[in-house]
Amino acid sequence: MGQQASELSPAAVIGAENVDESIILAARDVWVAVEVGKEVKPIVQGGRLSVPRGGIVGLVGESGSGKTQFVRSIMGLSSLEPGVISGSAVYSLPGQQAIDVLQDIDDFSPFRPPGPGETHPVRQRIGWSWVLWRRRFRQRLAALRKLGVGFIFQNPMGALNPYLCVGTQLAEAVRVARPSATDKEAEEGVLHWLAQVHLKATRETLGLYPHELSGGMAQRVMIALALAGEPHFLVADEPTTGLDSHIRREVVGLLHRIMAGGELSGIVISHDLPMITRLCDELTVMYRGRVVEEGPISALGDAAAPNHPYTRELKERAEDLAKGRHSARGGGSDGSPDSTGVVADLGCVYRSRCIIHRLDLVDRERCSAALPTLSPTVAGGPRVSCHVEDPDLLADLREISAEYRSRGRQGGMSDSAGSQRQGSEAVEVTP
Repeated sequence: MGQQASELSPAAVIGAENVDESIILAARDVWVAVEVGKEVKPIVQGGRLSVPRGGIVGLVGESGSGKTQFVRSIMGLSSLEPGVISGSAVYSLPGQQAIDVLQDIDDFSPFRPPGPGETHPVRQRIGWSWVLWRRRFRQRLAALRKLGVGFIFQNPMGALNPYLCVGTQLAEAVRVARPSATDKEAEEGVLHWLAQVHLKATRETLGLYPHELSGGMAQRVMIALALAGEPHFLVADEPTTGLDSHIRREVVGLLHRIMAGGELSGIVISHDLPMITRLCDELTVMYRGRVVEEGPISALGDAAAPNHPYTRELKERAEDLAKGRHSARGGGSDGSPDSTGVVADLGCVYRSRCIIHRLDLVDRERCSAALPTLSPTVAGGPRVSCHVEDPDLLADLREISAEYRSRGRQGGMSDSAGSQRQGSEAVEVTP
C-alpha cells in the first residue's frame, strides 16, 4: 500500500507475487463471533468473498443470514464483540500495494474457530493483547477509507449526523479525496455530487438538516456522501430498504448508472434479487452464517442453472412475489418458515429446509455429519456448497419442487426430514 498504510502497519502489506491483480477484495475463511450471554457464538462461519476489479458482487440472503455483519466486520464498521476472530481480507486498491487488514489476527485473537467435532469458537488465550491488535486493525481500515473505500448505509437517517447540515457533511467527504481544496472548491464539489444523485444543486439544499429530508432524499444524500470521497470500492447495504416502489426504482436506476461504468468495484448487500440482477456481475449467497453459493449473476436468470437449493428457493420466492402470490415454501413440514438465525452445526446448515434432503435424494447421514464445501457444478456455472454430486439434479430442482407442491403433503413423497431440526442451534443477530 502507499506510504501512509505502510507506516501504520508494515506487516500487513502483501508482496506483489502473492496478489491476484484482477481482484480488488479477497476475503477468505473469515469467522465473526458475538457474545450471547456467557457464550461466544459464530455468526459468520468461514465466510469468503471475491470482488473482481471493475466488478460488482451481489451478496444475498434472508434477514439474519450474516451478510451485513460479514461485510461490516471486514471493513471495521461492526461493534460486535469479539467480532472478527480469524481469516484474511486482502484489499488491492488501484495504485496502492495490497494489504491484508486481518494480518496476524490468529496470533492475537482470544478465540479460535471451531475444529473437527466442534461447533463454537474456543478460547485459546486471555487476550490482553487483543486490544492492541484491534487498534492496529482500525488504523489500517481508516487508511483504506481515505484511499478510496465508500459505504452506503442501510439506514441513512441513522448514518447522517443530525446536528450538521447536508452541505457540511458532504464538504467533509469531498475533502477526504481532496484535502487541499479551498472552501469554494469544496462547495463546488458538493454541488456536483448533489447533481449526480439528481438532487437540486442549490445552496438551499446544502442548508437542509437530515430531519428535513424525505426518505428518498436522505438515501440520495447518503449515496452522494459515499461518492464524494471518490472511492475505488463501494459497498451498498440494502440501499432501497424502507423506500416506496417509485423511489426504489429511481434509486436502483441511479445506482445502476453509477456502477455500470466499469471503473467502480463494489458489493451490493440485499435480499432483492431483481435489484441484484440489474446491478451486479457476480453473486454470493449466504444462509445462516455460511456462504452456500458463488458464481456468475447469469445463473439467477437461468431456470436450468445448477443452483444451490437455497438459491433456487430465493428465485422461486422472487417469482411468486413478482406474480403477486404469497409464498409459503421453505419452511418445515407444516409450511411455516423456521428461524432465520445463524446456525452452529456440524452438518449442512440448510438441510432442515432442503427439498433434496426431504425427498431422500441425497445421503442424509452425510448431510447431518459433514459440512459441504464450495465446489464447481458445470464449466462457467456457480460453485455450490452441497453434498449432491449430480449437477443435473440441482438443475431439475424447479420441476422437483413444483411436483412436490402439486402433490401436497398428503402425496406419496416422503416429508420426514422437514420436521427435524437435528440438534442445530440458531442465533439471532440484528445488523
